[in-house]
Amino acid sequence: MNLKKLPKALLMIVFSFSTILTACVSQTPHQNNNVKPKQTALAPKEVNTSSSILLNEIMAWAKKGTVKDCPFNALGSTIEKAKSEWGEPDKVDLAGYGSYATYNKKNIVLGYNKAGEIFDVRSYSKDLKEISDKMLVKSFGQPSEVKDNNNEHIYVYELGPELQFKIIIPKSSNVIDHISVFNTKRAEANNDYILDIKGKSNQLTEQAWTSMQKWRKDIVLFSKSQENVYINGPDKRKVALTFDDGPDEIITPAIIDILANHHVKGNFFFLGSRVKEHPNVVKEAFDQGNLVLSHSYNHVELTKLGNAAIREEIDRAGKAIKSVIGKEPAILRTPYGDTNVQVAEISKQEGYSIVLWSIDTLDWSQKDSKNIISNVIANVRNGDIILMHSDSDKSETKKALPLLIEELQKRNFEIVDLQDLLNIKAYQ
Repeated sequence: MNLKKLPKALLMIVFSFSTILTACVSQTPHQNNNVKPKQTALAPKEVNTSSSILLNEIMAWAKKGTVKDCPFNALGSTIEKAKSEWGEPDKVDLAGYGSYATYNKKNIVLGYNKAGEIFDVRSYSKDLKEISDKMLVKSFGQPSEVKDNNNEHIYVYELGPELQFKIIIPKSSNVIDHISVFNTKRAEANNDYILDIKGKSNQLTEQAWTSMQKWRKDIVLFSKSQENVYINGPDKRKVALTFDDGPDEIITPAIIDILANHHVKGNFFFLGSRVKEHPNVVKEAFDQGNLVLSHSYNHVELTKLGNAAIREEIDRAGKAIKSVIGKEPAILRTPYGDTNVQVAEISKQEGYSIVLWSIDTLDWSQKDSKNIISNVIANVRNGDIILMHSDSDKSETKKALPLLIEELQKRNFEIVDLQDLLNIKAYQ
């Protein structure tokens, strides 16, 4: 063909068509022109590129002890730091090794221990819902362990001697619900010697006993997450004798004398309202070297009060005691052991540790000296805090006390005050 003789417009069409053909051929340089090119198939979800990139990012963050979009980690961060930057969480729940703070807008949950150290960083990001179990194994390989936990599977990947990466997948689905970066050492910190609460009474109804058992389990779990709430002391051959609900004119003075005669110290949790009625008894308890501590002012359930009322109960009792002995206590026993996050936090703000008990003699229920002694001797362990009472109807407690002290000493238990046992200050 003589291109020079073609009209100019037609010549342009020819060149354009030629260019298109050249471009098409250049995209498949090794393709046989007689074979039609195969169409590229859509990638299955299991090998989706964007999800693969996300998984790589997730693992990279996990190795740093955290999750994407969270500036706090399970290696060195604290809940106080999180609160200072993110504010108060939407809610705090007790579970496992400690407390879990939920930040809904962040899709993040932070688990922290009694010392406030973050040990668990969880993400509930919507992006995770696009990742299946098959993708997970394809990208990360087989997990170290797969746990079957009620309605979910937990894929566990070990990232080091202390760090675990957990992926939680509901059994009803094959996609991720949430992920967790978990520090086992921090999770177990301060929780290595927590005793369960012992003591029985045949005077309790079945319903009352069931309720008590539930409370005991819940309060022990709760204490693990609170740095200022104690159930027992360390694993040393020491115990503490504590007495609630005094003072009175008969039983409390008798108990003070018994302790003095046996050269041991006790811990009196006095009610502020009764301190004003019997200041001389309070002064005598203090002068004999016993700890004079707070049991609130009116012996009401603090968890049923508002913040101001809780603070008033603590403050009034502290001031009443200080007016007699010249010192305000730094240890509080909540009435009935009734304690929650709100009560613990306000107590901390007021300068108080909350000390409960690990053995309940139940001298208020089964008022029998033999049962009181048996509840202690049959259950006593290192670090036990023993609960008794010193109000006016506890004559059996007074009767049991000398025998109880002697039996503990025969078993080589040192009877100490709570300041010694727990290494905390008794007064502010």
